[in-house]
Amino acid sequence: MYGKGSIESCRLGWILAQRSTSLAALRIALEGAAEAEATTELLDIKKLALPMYDPAAKNPPEAVIRMCDAVYQANGLIWSSPCATATRHT
Repeated sequence: MYGKGSIESCRLGWILAQRSTSLAALRIALEGAAEAEATTELLDIKKLALPMYDPAAKNPPEAVIRMCDAVYQANGLIWSSPCATATRHT
């Protein structure tokens, strides 16, 4: 079990929508992690503008390197993804 202040970093996931309950929940989780003295960072997929994977690419873009470094350095991750509630099968 981690004690207070023992988590070096906690990197958190992404949401695409402008207004999102998933993003709101993620921000609440960030606040809770910060209250526990964890270092936090919200990785926003819109701001990162990650490219599609290209196996022929020799050098990954800076955004990809930044995300990979953040995930590698993290002691924990919280991922948030929207639920597709508007889709129905008829």
